[in-house]
Amino acid sequence: EIADVVARANANRPAAEHALLCVDGVHGFGVDDVTVGDLGCDFFVAGCHKWMLGPRGTGIIWGKTERWPLLRPTIPHFGSEGFSAWLKDQPPPPTNANMMTPGGFHSFEHRWALREAFVFHQEVGKTKIMARIHDLNRKCKDGLAMMRHVTLHTPRAAELSAGITTFEVAGVEPAAAVKRLYEHRVIATQTPYRESYVRVAPGLYNSEEDVEEVLRAVRALA
Repeated sequence: EIADVVARANANRPAAEHALLCVDGVHGFGVDDVTVGDLGCDFFVAGCHKWMLGPRGTGIIWGKTERWPLLRPTIPHFGSEGFSAWLKDQPPPPTNANMMTPGGFHSFEHRWALREAFVFHQEVGKTKIMARIHDLNRKCKDGLAMMRHVTLHTPRAAELSAGITTFEVAGVEPAAAVKRLYEHRVIATQTPYRESYVRVAPGLYNSEEDVEEVLRAVRALA
C-alpha cells in the first residue's frame, strides 16, 4: 500500500523529483515469505545476523538499477570504477551497486559464512520458516494477552507483526523486567525508544517448550 501511495505521488513529477521508498527490513528479512519485488520499494536494507542467522556485521542493500546513480558513496571504494577515475584525476562515473561497497580490508570470513545462512534458509524453505516463527510468536502473544499484569503492545494479527513480541509488566520497569527474566534463563531485551517496553523474539531455533518457559517467567513477575 505504501508503494502504491509513493507511485501515485511520483506519477506527475519529473524523475529528478521522485520520492524514493527505502525499506528497513531487518526484522522481516529471514521471517516472512516475500520477495523484494512484492514490496515495490526502490531500496531494501537489512542486517543478516538476526533472522537470517548469519555472522554479526553482515547485511545487504538491494536497489533498483535505475536508482543507484541517485546515490553517492560516503566511503570511497576500491573497485575499478572509482579507482580508475581517481588515477586519471577524473570525476567518478554514475554510482552503481558495486561502488557502494566501501574500500579497505573486508571481513571475507564473514561473507563466506553468510552464504551458508542463505543456503540453510533455502533448504528449510521460506514458507516453513515463516509458519514456524509466526506460530511461536502467536503462542507467545496469546499467552501474554491472558495475563492481567501484562499489557501486550504487538498486534496479535499475523499480517501486522513478525518475529518480535513487545509488552510491559505493570509496576515493573522494562530494565528490571529484563533482568528478572534473565534470572529465569530467559533472554529478553528492552526497546531502545522513548517509550520503552520488554521484547522477546521466538525464532526458528526455539521450541514450544521455550515459549512456555518464557510465559512462566513472565507470570512470576506479577
